[in-house]
Amino acid sequence: MINFKLKELDKISPWGQEPELSLHWFGLTDGDLWLTFGNETIYEYTKEAIDLWGNQSPYNDYPLSRFIEDFTELFDKIREPIPEAFYNLSTDLKKFQSRTKKWLDKHYTDKDNGNDFYFDVYDTLISWVHARTLSSSHLNYGPQLSFFRYNNKVRVVWDTEHRLKNGTPVWTAKSGSVEMEYTGFVQKIKSFGQSFFAEMGEQIRLAVEKDWGKVELDKQWLVEEHEGRIDEFYFSLALLEQEAEYRTDWAGIKKLFDRMTNEI
Repeated sequence: MINFKLKELDKISPWGQEPELSLHWFGLTDGDLWLTFGNETIYEYTKEAIDLWGNQSPYNDYPLSRFIEDFTELFDKIREPIPEAFYNLSTDLKKFQSRTKKWLDKHYTDKDNGNDFYFDVYDTLISWVHARTLSSSHLNYGPQLSFFRYNNKVRVVWDTEHRLKNGTPVWTAKSGSVEMEYTGFVQKIKSFGQSFFAEMGEQIRLAVEKDWGKVELDKQWLVEEHEGRIDEFYFSLALLEQEAEYRTDWAGIKKLFDRMTNEI
C-alpha cells in the first residue's frame, strides 16, 4: 500500500547555500513515495507533467518524513469510527462537498451573516472530512486522501482530478476510493514503518561513516533523532489500535446536515 525508495546519499542535496550547507534526519529521508490501491497508483505523475516540470522521478519526490508526520497526525481521528450514515456519504464525497459548497454560496451572499455562517456552520459541517484528510499541500497540485472508519472497515478516498493549464491530468490515478478491513489497513501501515525505519537505520549508518566535507551534519544528534523518530512513529501507530479519545459532535453535525438538506 505505501511504497518508497530512499535516495542514495550522494544524490541528496544539502540544505542552504555555500558556504553554509547542512544536512539532518529530515533531509536524509529524501526519496520517492507512491501509494497503491488496486490498480491505481497515487502520487504518480503523468508523462506530460514530468516533461513540463523536468521531474527526475515519476513519483512524489520529497523527504518522506513530511508524509510520515502529516499522516500520523491524522491517526487519532482515523481511529474514531464514524456513524454509518456519514460513512455512506463518503462513498460519493464529491457529491457531499458539492452540496455543502452550494449551501455556503446560498448564505455567503448575505453580508450580515456570511462570515459567521462560514465559521460557525459550514466549517463545522465539513469538519469530519477535513479532520481525516491528508492534503499533500507541499506538492504541485497535491492530491487529497481521506480516511473514514466504520467498525472494522475503512474507506480511503482520493481526489486526483488536477489538470495542467492545457487540460492534461497531473496524476495518472483517477479520483476514486477503496474499502478494506481496518485491521489490515493498520497492518499495512505497520509494515511500511518497519521497512522504512530499517532502511533509514542503514542510511544513518552510512551517513555517520561518510566524510561530508563542508556540509554540516551533527552525527551524534542524527543517531539520537533517528531513535526518537522511531518511538514517535510507533506511539502514533499504537493509537490506531486503541479506543478513540477524540469524540466528534456527530449529533451537532447531523443537525447541520439536516438543516442543509431542508434548505437546498
